[in-house]
Amino acid sequence: MHSSQAVSNGPPAIAGIVLAAGGSSRFGTVKQLLPWGKGTCLEACLRTAEMAGLAPIVAVLGSQYERIMRDTRFGSARAVINAEWEKGQATSLKAGLQALPDGLFGAVFLLADQPQISVTLVSAIMELAWKRDAVVVPVINDRRANPVFFPARAFPVLRNIEGDRGGRAVMSEFQTVLLPWLDEDMALDLDTRQDYDRLCQIFFTKP
Repeated sequence: MHSSQAVSNGPPAIAGIVLAAGGSSRFGTVKQLLPWGKGTCLEACLRTAEMAGLAPIVAVLGSQYERIMRDTRFGSARAVINAEWEKGQATSLKAGLQALPDGLFGAVFLLADQPQISVTLVSAIMELAWKRDAVVVPVINDRRANPVFFPARAFPVLRNIEGDRGGRAVMSEFQTVLLPWLDEDMALDLDTRQDYDRLCQIFFTKP
């Protein structure tokens, strides 16, 4: 822990930014509002971020934002609208960072089309972030996965990304720590209806 950034009642604050602005073009419906457990995919991501202790939590919306705002229970999260979402993921990164207060230790970026991400994984990312003060990336099946932590000093560089590029475009500029993770299900996402059906079968019909 870095004492200069620590607060009296616990470790330094790590924000959660849930990227939920995409248009679900390959899926054919609003993925953020697909049923997941007792809520929706977006709500599952928000609850995971909240239960892991990320604060503040920002949900970046874009496509269909009015419908998503109406049909989502945001809890402690704040919704922000990325009017330029069609220009690529970089615009959502910037919108999320713009909504954060100063003085944070860093932020974990989560994807709304990964509702199965566990509190355990997010907590492990946070613990490693506090210890190493570096970019933290989970590795599943020898491939880099999500969510990803970026320290606050990376925020100015992230704000300069353009186009349909995410944070990986700037990882080479910062120390990066890999977090090996054995649960292969954490690497799945919802690109297609088949992906969704598969995830639901894995998480809701297990014996």
